[in-house]
Amino acid sequence: MKKTIIILLLAIPLILFIALFPTFSAENGSSGIQSNNSNNTTQTADNGTGNTSSTPEKVAFIIPHADDETIGAGGTVQRIMEDGSPIHFELMTSGDAVTSQLLTVTNYYSVSIPANATASERKKLIREDSFKQVMGIFGCNSYNIHSFDDGALNANVVFTTMENLYLKEGYTVFYTTTGDGNGDHLACQQGMKMMKDKYPNLKYRQFPIYYYHANRAVTSALTKNYTDVNVNQYATKKKSAFQVYYNIHTILNTFYPYSDGLYSIGPERIYYMN
Repeated sequence: MKKTIIILLLAIPLILFIALFPTFSAENGSSGIQSNNSNNTTQTADNGTGNTSSTPEKVAFIIPHADDETIGAGGTVQRIMEDGSPIHFELMTSGDAVTSQLLTVTNYYSVSIPANATASERKKLIREDSFKQVMGIFGCNSYNIHSFDDGALNANVVFTTMENLYLKEGYTVFYTTTGDGNGDHLACQQGMKMMKDKYPNLKYRQFPIYYYHANRAVTSALTKNYTDVNVNQYATKKKSAFQVYYNIHTILNTFYPYSDGLYSIGPERIYYMN
């Protein structure tokens, strides 16, 4: 009898331990997983995309003319790249216009030009080459040149370009110019509005080209929400990019006052639609 009691006293705790072991194990395992996730999850700061997750968003710049990216967002481009977001550029026009304001350009970098090239063709080749050089300065190797004639851009073309970048390439953050007196700038703004109306959950930003100009058309943005971003720390590359455009243009003190260095640094105004 005593042996039976002793055996029962020893067996009962063992039976209870075996029965409850899976519960202890599950609770301990769950606690460990939560702790690891808490320790290993890294949040990145907002890099200009509005994204605070650990995965950088893909950013696309829709540029009406070669030089707009530097004038309006040369520092912003560097800031976004510095934070690890992939950037792609769509240069929409060729820069071929030859008018009283848009005169011929200097072949400062000895671009190969056919002897029978027209003034527009010559200007186009030089301007597109300058854009490629600036992409190299900023370290951007993802870009596409559409070569539409200056003044021929329309909102539908811009919208289709942006939609393809979103649906086919996965870009979810879009930058382009604000509207103003330039028809190509306005087409980019209108195309972005069409994009935002159809895909409101993506991120849309604008930057003015004539923000620093006293004698240009007033900026018309899609939103009143803007931030003036200090980009002084990115001035070196931005000035180098300005210099490329400065070297090829012949009307330095009228059409290109930003190239004299006075407008190379300072804040960049970014309009945030969401």
